[in-house]
Amino acid sequence: MSKKVAITSEYFGKFSDEAFTILKDNGFEVIENKYDKFLDKEEEIISLSKEANAIICDLEEISQNVIDQSPNLEIIARRGVGTDSVAVDYAEEKGIKVARTLGVVEKPVAELVMSFILNISRRIIPLNKEMHQGKWNKILGNSLEGKTLGIIGMGNIGEEITRKAKAFDLDVIYYDVERKLEVEEKFEMEYSSLDELYQKADIITLHVPLNKHTENLIDYEALKKMKKKAILINTARGAVVNNKDLKKALDSDLIAYAAVDVFDTEPKTDSVLVDCDNVLLTPHVGTFTEEIFIKMDVLAAQNVVDFFNK
Repeated sequence: MSKKVAITSEYFGKFSDEAFTILKDNGFEVIENKYDKFLDKEEEIISLSKEANAIICDLEEISQNVIDQSPNLEIIARRGVGTDSVAVDYAEEKGIKVARTLGVVEKPVAELVMSFILNISRRIIPLNKEMHQGKWNKILGNSLEGKTLGIIGMGNIGEEITRKAKAFDLDVIYYDVERKLEVEEKFEMEYSSLDELYQKADIITLHVPLNKHTENLIDYEALKKMKKKAILINTARGAVVNNKDLKKALDSDLIAYAAVDVFDTEPKTDSVLVDCDNVLLTPHVGTFTEEIFIKMDVLAAQNVVDFFNK
């Protein structure tokens, strides 16, 4: 009897049939997402996964109950690298593998971070808005050369951002729970404590997983330590930043700008930040490119195939 793969992902196979072909050519029965939307209800996920041997998912919650209601489940394949939406510890207790699409998401997330930095530094959004309003007002921006970029979390994404930042002559400092001596030597950058990074960096970008140590990492006390002209960028996980504290800091000019791509609950259209003029908001689009979606699909499918062929 063929193994069954439940596609709970909203986007799997949207731009190419290649990943579906990989699964079907290897004898898998594919249970497609009949809802054609983000699955925010457990019963929707369970209706697809209840007989499945594998799940391919995005950020929909694969909870303990979903796992319990999917007795044949052997692998959960994430399209992406974060696993905070999956009950990982419980899955591992049950002998279920949790796989990720490593090596795919770094470049698009780094591109988004750099686009935030460039847009804010050169005031592209307000300039464009005023031009569309028939106004010819020049707003003075800031150059990147010689500015200090502080990266919190020096994993693969942090490295890719460093590579791109160096091309713009940004000085880079970083903080991580583990010092990365090889990376320091490779990019000629300095390790800093968190407090030093807050004080030195003109731009701070977050690239840490969400866990008990990083939840509310950026609160009002942290924001008070930053430069008044600082830019804060969050493309990691929403709960890493206390957005109420961030709004307070932005409203009181404690820091200058922010860019936020992730929120504590998603979808999120009523964030406390929506009324702030000095923040760029995007709906979690760090990996949202056609090319990367195809790569994530293929790698997630291959992770399933490799698991059962081992």
